[in-house]
Amino acid sequence: MRNLTLAIAAGALAFMTGVAYADQAAAPKPEIVEKDARGRPTVVRIDGQEYKVCTAEGQDGCINPREAGLKWGNTPLDYWPGKPASEK
Repeated sequence: MRNLTLAIAAGALAFMTGVAYADQAAAPKPEIVEKDARGRPTVVRIDGQEYKVCTAEGQDGCINPREAGLKWGNTPLDYWPGKPASEK
């Protein structure tokens, strides 16, 4: 019985190590395709696919700058800030 418990614990540890490693995967390396007048990227290429970068003027059909591997833009929250707007 003890061997079975140790085997289960070792399997769980191996699984959790893999999950932790996946969470720490490196951010994508964007290739800047196009910039605006201020020099900020407006279109990036990641893994051969081009994405429009979200800005204050356009937030539909685009990628968040931080998700694209750029060092600007909104940072995702680590917590739920409260009730949805529909419940207020």
